[in-house]
Amino acid sequence: MNRKRFTLALIASMMIGVTCFGLAACKKAEPTETSLESTELTTTTTTTVPTTTLTEYTGPLTNTEEITWTETQLESPATYYCNVSKGEFLNVRSGPGTKYEKVGTLTRGQSIVVVAKAGGGWYKTQDGFYVSETYLSGTMPN
Repeated sequence: MNRKRFTLALIASMMIGVTCFGLAACKKAEPTETSLESTELTTTTTTTVPTTTLTEYTGPLTNTEEITWTETQLESPATYYCNVSKGEFLNVRSGPGTKYEKVGTLTRGQSIVVVAKAGGGWYKTQDGFYVSETYLSGTMPN
């Protein structure tokens, strides 16, 4: 019978949060302090962005190409539109022909003012450069 009471007392004490090591020495569990140290971890990511320097031009660029061809001045400057296929570009050159240096490009529909006609189907722009008349139109392309 003693054993049965001891077992019941043990079970009862476990259910109510009491720690018993025997009937004579029962003690209520005391809360204990727990100290946790935390360390804050900071991650820094540095991204280097390449610097781009853009040259700003004011006014027309100077063309240093020596003129060895004939040009016929137009009565008045005329506006033409670049008429190349979508996604294509029209080269602007330093002289009237593909053997001359490419100095820029025009996109479809971009306007340009021409002031003279050079031999071989080339127009001189107001800036002193040349574009092929094959790819120019007097009307804006669709």
